[in-house]
Amino acid sequence: MKRLFIIRHGKTAWNLAKRLQGAGADSQLPTADLTGYHQLAQYLAAYPFTQVYTSPIARAQQTATIVTEAMGLTLPIQSLVGLKELSFGQWEGKQRADLIATSPTLFAKLSHRENDPALQALGVEDFDQARSRFRKALQQIAASLGENENVLVFSHGGISQLGIKAATGNENLLGLKNLSTSILAVHEGRFYLDVYNQTAYLTHTDLDEGNVSIL
Repeated sequence: MKRLFIIRHGKTAWNLAKRLQGAGADSQLPTADLTGYHQLAQYLAAYPFTQVYTSPIARAQQTATIVTEAMGLTLPIQSLVGLKELSFGQWEGKQRADLIATSPTLFAKLSHRENDPALQALGVEDFDQARSRFRKALQQIAASLGENENVLVFSHGGISQLGIKAATGNENLLGLKNLSTSILAVHEGRFYLDVYNQTAYLTHTDLDEGNVSIL
């Protein structure tokens, strides 16, 4: 059976500062301690992979490079625009606490991925369109796989959560942690959720950690 291993990128400076970080912004991955990346790589090394895909955004690409090098994989890393994060428009870089204080109702709609003209006026991406583009990217990747092949997909918390919901029809999925693994099985063109938000391989995890844009 085909399987897609979807990885959320490592924790960035803006993740630590609780700033919204979408497709229009990028902060650095602190790389002084790569322990979590190596633990993820050790977990993934138990599986064979034939392809690697990543969002075109630097934090996902850098995560892909660190992890695949730690695994000893020499496969080319292919960039796919459909895997990029949601765009938060004018709210990129804003601190979550400030947005909750100044725009609680609108932030709640953002958190629930509920489209609103006021969000679109700020340049926030249409959530229905975002779900569709990520699902189509997964379908494109799955179509490129042979039977019983596995693929690594490095992306982002917000769009991965939305896209996995769209692909599987499971709307009861919470936010994703940094360096988490979610596994989708593909059978007869349909996606099935094997694993979601797996982080058991990480020595240190924050139980309260999640996507900054989610309440």
